[in-house]
Amino acid sequence: MTETRAGLGKDTDELEGDPRTPMTTVASCLDVAGGQGGWCEDALAGIPLPDSPELSPALDRLHAVNSRQWDAEDRVRQAGDGEIPAIKREIDALNGNRHALIEQVDRILDAAWSANEGVPPLTESIGSALDRLSVQTLRIMHIERLVGRDAGTAERVAILRRQYDDLVWSIAVACEDLVSGRRRTPRPERMKLYGKSAR
Repeated sequence: MTETRAGLGKDTDELEGDPRTPMTTVASCLDVAGGQGGWCEDALAGIPLPDSPELSPALDRLHAVNSRQWDAEDRVRQAGDGEIPAIKREIDALNGNRHALIEQVDRILDAAWSANEGVPPLTESIGSALDRLSVQTLRIMHIERLVGRDAGTAERVAILRRQYDDLVWSIAVACEDLVSGRRRTPRPERMKLYGKSAR
């Protein structure tokens, strides 16, 4: 992976509320998530990113939220019946925070990479694709811990790494298309409201 971009090194114990809230510097969430510094660097390398002080913290926080959601989903599978509702509420809160961060990343990028409505949209936003890359990074990290315990694990890791490489390539090409004006981002409206009434 390439060198970690400046600013991707903050974490917080509190992930509720406004995703733009400044985070206390404790330790990089990338280190918390297995020392995988620069989880999105390969995808964004060489792309002219907007000079926004909010972008790197938002990406860092997105990875932290995904790491915590992964852990919560592991816990809920092992929890007793009485513990499940509280963990499910935690997962819903993390999911809502995650989507707010994806939208924040997209707003920052869309403002810099505006394209006219006459070009075809991407199938998903760059924020959503980076979210998938974050989850794939975590998946590889967790499966790598099982190598040696199961005969098929090493092969599974190799497959996951190929999928990671394909996703990195796809994101890089999509960013290039946005920067050049050949494509535009899809409509940003979010229909599912986590933890809120649909009425």
